[in-house]
Amino acid sequence: MKYLSKDDLITDSFERFIDESSKDFSETIDNNEARSIALVKSYLADRYAVDIIFGENTPPTPPLRNELLVDIISKITLYKIFRRNAARKLPNDIKEDYEWAIQQLTRINSGRVLLDLPPALDDEGRPMSETIWGDLTNPDFYI
Repeated sequence: MKYLSKDDLITDSFERFIDESSKDFSETIDNNEARSIALVKSYLADRYAVDIIFGENTPPTPPLRNELLVDIISKITLYKIFRRNAARKLPNDIKEDYEWAIQQLTRINSGRVLLDLPPALDDEGRPMSETIWGDLTNPDFYI
C-alpha cells in the first residue's frame, strides 16, 4: 500500500472481513487504495499540493500523513473492498462511513475544513486558494 498501512484498515474493520473480501485477488487492497487516493486527489487538487502529499513529486519523498486523510482514505478503501463481495450485504455503518468520508472531502474542497498540508501553488508561486474568480458574463460585475 502507498499511503495506508494494514493497521489503518484494521483500525476501522476486522482483519478477517478484509481478508475474506480480498483473498480471491491479491491486489484488491492496493488497487482500491489507489482508486481511493485518486478520488481524494480530485477533491484536494485545487487547494493542496497532492504530489507532495502523496509522495509523487520529483525527487520522490515519503507521503505526508494527515490523520484526517488517513481516516477518509481508509473508509473509502474499505467500502470499495467490501462492495466486491456481492453475496454479502453491506452493513449500514460501512455505507455511513463512506458518506462521511465524501462529506469531509467536500468540506475540505470548499475550504470549510483546513488541513495542515502544503498548499497548491499557481505558476507565480501563490497559493491557488487565493485566486480571485469572477463571472464575466454579467456586465454589471467588475473585479
